[in-house]
Amino acid sequence: MKQRSIQTTLLVLLMGIAGCVVAHAQDPQEAYREFVRNRKTEMENWRTKANAEFSTYLSEAWSEFKILQGKENPMAPVDEKPTYYPGTEPIRGKVKGAGLPADLEGLCAVLFPEMISHPEEPGTGFDRGAGQVEFDFYGRKVMLPFDETMCLSYLSAKERDVAQAWSKLGNASFDVTLKAIQDFSNKYALNGWANYMLIKRMTEAIYADSQVNERLLTQMFFLCQLQYRVRVGSAGSSLVLLMPFQEPIYQVPYISDGGQDLFIFSSSPLSSQTPLYTFTRDFSNANNLISLAFDTPIMLGNEDTYRMVTLPLWADLIGESVEVPVNAAQIEFVYDYPQTDLPLYHKSAVNQETSKKVLRSVKYQILARQLSEVEAVSYILSLVQKGFEYKTDYEMFGRAKPLFVEESIYYGANNCKDRVLLFSWLVREILGLKTVMFGYPNHVSCGVAFTQPVQGDVFSFEGKQYWVCDPTYIGAPIGASMPRYAGTEPVIVRM
Repeated sequence: MKQRSIQTTLLVLLMGIAGCVVAHAQDPQEAYREFVRNRKTEMENWRTKANAEFSTYLSEAWSEFKILQGKENPMAPVDEKPTYYPGTEPIRGKVKGAGLPADLEGLCAVLFPEMISHPEEPGTGFDRGAGQVEFDFYGRKVMLPFDETMCLSYLSAKERDVAQAWSKLGNASFDVTLKAIQDFSNKYALNGWANYMLIKRMTEAIYADSQVNERLLTQMFFLCQLQYRVRVGSAGSSLVLLMPFQEPIYQVPYISDGGQDLFIFSSSPLSSQTPLYTFTRDFSNANNLISLAFDTPIMLGNEDTYRMVTLPLWADLIGESVEVPVNAAQIEFVYDYPQTDLPLYHKSAVNQETSKKVLRSVKYQILARQLSEVEAVSYILSLVQKGFEYKTDYEMFGRAKPLFVEESIYYGANNCKDRVLLFSWLVREILGLKTVMFGYPNHVSCGVAFTQPVQGDVFSFEGKQYWVCDPTYIGAPIGASMPRYAGTEPVIVRM
């Protein structure tokens, strides 16, 4: 009897242990779910508290700042005309991109007439009944949830009104919208600037053109929830958006607060004499700066937004007609890109479809002709020198605007800073050679590190020798500097 009792006790203990083992095996998943729930609750509680505290802070008197003129790009302006190597005939030929209009609507009408749609009036993209907003984001239809309790009524640029509007947004059901924005951003590899443009397009679909203040405060609110360091300011009766950037920004007015430059984005131009008021403390935990860089291509548009572009001046040089696919949505996106340092354009990823076609065409010619390293660089140099019409930014756009690789290929026209980018990209991708940029007054050129010494002008940089290859000195061979820069020590920039 005693033995049976002991056996029964052991059986109960074993069953208990087995139950604990099974329960323990299930614990990690349940523990993770519990962690996610707790983390979400903590984040919601933090946001509620942070938005409430910030609303109180916004109601306090703002400080006055002086509007400063936009900074000048140290690499600008460029030469009005190209320089020809002795004995080289001037390039003649019709270039599709010459004389481009200086407004985006005109740009699209000229470049992509079949892509032009007739969008709804601003403010009609928001369906209050369905609680969602629909808009176009560079060729891609976007539909985001947006609760009508977040819609702001008339908003002045006064501190108290801004604080009350922030409180209304903070107390509304904005989490679902925020999550949808984050999911879209992650899915299509948006960078900081693209996130701003996504939120900007969203507010333009919600509010009419006259509701500038409502648009800008809503933009700031969602950017701050994404933990970007962004503010609004009051200039007259209107709000303006104030954004610091990771990269230097040129030709955009700004204010300076404690060594931090905040660039002004407004619905209309501001005079440097206009008083601007803003607060001096950023939203809680908003530590991110807007960045213009993209290491991988942003996924804009779709297969229907690609257009085949012919490079007429390349036909004789390549020996055949060259058609390159260009994403029209991407051309539209970078049209209004803020101007920054040239190395960013060099580091930015090139569209895969465009890249594949251009690199394959040039590489085939190099292999078919059995060119040596020096001959291959010389061939690429000639392609860039003679394959594009020379145009200054102001001739093309009415303003300073460096071009990304895709833009040079589309427009068929560019100038020295754009040609350095295109040439160095081709040399790096096809031949694997390192390049640098040589900076002169009103001009930039390129340097190539050959595996064997060659003749001509050469400069040392970080333990390597780089021979001058000037894509704007038309017809010039490797090692030839423009006469007016011969003997000048350039500023050398890593690319």
